[in-house]
Amino acid sequence: MSDALEQVRASSPWADMFEFRLDLIRRPELAVLMLLTRRPVIVTCRPTWEGGAYDGAERDRLALLARASLLGADFVDLELRAGRQALAGFLGRRQESGVILSYHARRGERPSPDAVYRRMRSTGADVLKFAFHAGDAWENRIAFDFLRRARSDGRRAVAIAMGEAGEPSRILYRVFGGWATYAAAESGPPAAPGQIPARELAELYRAPRLTPATGVFGVIGNPVRQSKGIRVHNPLFARAGRNAVYCRFPVTDLGRFFSRMAPLLKGFSVTHPHKVAVARLLDGTDPVARAIGAVNTVVRRGTKLLGTNTDAPAALDAIERVAAVRGMTVLIAGTGGAARAIAFEARRRGARVIVTGRNAARGRALAREFAVAFVPRGAWSGIAADILVNATPVGMAPRTHASPFPRAMLRGKIVFDAVYNPPVTRLLADAAASGARVVSGTEMYVNQAARQFALYARTRPATRLMKRLLDQSMETS
Repeated sequence: MSDALEQVRASSPWADMFEFRLDLIRRPELAVLMLLTRRPVIVTCRPTWEGGAYDGAERDRLALLARASLLGADFVDLELRAGRQALAGFLGRRQESGVILSYHARRGERPSPDAVYRRMRSTGADVLKFAFHAGDAWENRIAFDFLRRARSDGRRAVAIAMGEAGEPSRILYRVFGGWATYAAAESGPPAAPGQIPARELAELYRAPRLTPATGVFGVIGNPVRQSKGIRVHNPLFARAGRNAVYCRFPVTDLGRFFSRMAPLLKGFSVTHPHKVAVARLLDGTDPVARAIGAVNTVVRRGTKLLGTNTDAPAALDAIERVAAVRGMTVLIAGTGGAARAIAFEARRRGARVIVTGRNAARGRALAREFAVAFVPRGAWSGIAADILVNATPVGMAPRTHASPFPRAMLRGKIVFDAVYNPPVTRLLADAAASGARVVSGTEMYVNQAARQFALYARTRPATRLMKRLLDQSMETS
């Protein structure tokens, strides 16, 4: 009860309604709960057979909900699996409380949104709520299809893809006609996996103010939890007065993402490991992206999704703030999309390029394609490199202890790390301690993100503002 009081107090500035999970409150005092806020109240008592914590008799559970209704709850949330008789009892007392009818799919179950909607609609409940666990970002489309169906029918609905992969479903509910979304309280743990704090939904994503006309952007990759793009692009959209939002999409199945989710997006950033594979699924790429063979930015132009690469100039511009690369030897660790971009641009600017990596076949193929040298990982003795580049995820949060190069190699070099989270990686810390000149991945990130935003919003943001937003995002992580 004391936790509930604190959560209401802490979340009141951002909440439109409060849901009290009676199954998660020890000895709930219903009369007190109904007086904690002047905002509308939902009461739920989720049984263990529906993924909740209530393990008592069903008769007692329904009686608890009925009492909360009498005491002033605006809505009672009842499970579809509770049965028609239980539902009829609460539908008969609508003068006290509206009825939210919930269907929670079991983990691993991917029910048809149309089939679930038809089954729920026939009950006559006031709000239809559909929740399921998402393992991949494309599954958000299941939630959006449910909401679209309800909107076309004039019905109030909630659809939530639970878990990290379902984060966009919690943000974009207004875009697809949803009645509400569920947010985590500002104090205490979330009540369901993947819930976003109410303040973040309201202030960062501006979720309650999104509309069907909102342009949806985001970042795709695996993982994307570490991405700071949400804390850079969303404030930039707000400052530019754009009706747009930027989300994270954890993508494993790239093909399904393109068939199910990509048609709903206006553009997206691409990160590890999809920068190379994504090019084959696009309607076209510009000459630079084609030459590199990797894409980090996709924009919609009419009905077509087109790819470009802002990594290449961004990385080399960051390095050349320290020294021009023409005539220097650049050793690049990595064989993926970022390595391809940096190798292409460094060679174009007149550097001698050597690539290295654990995957010798990919490394040799990259070297042949770009007419550069390849050495196996660790076979670096005798290489007089001037510039060392990390273009792998090694050192990225949360595995921040690792470095792709031994400390003995770093003295006297220029060392660049494409990893930007954390801003000072183990490699850069070792390099600075060895007297090397260091270039942080934050420089590259700001450069490439500025180019991306110009493509998304058709206006160029101030680099200084982007750097400040990125710094702020690091402080809050």
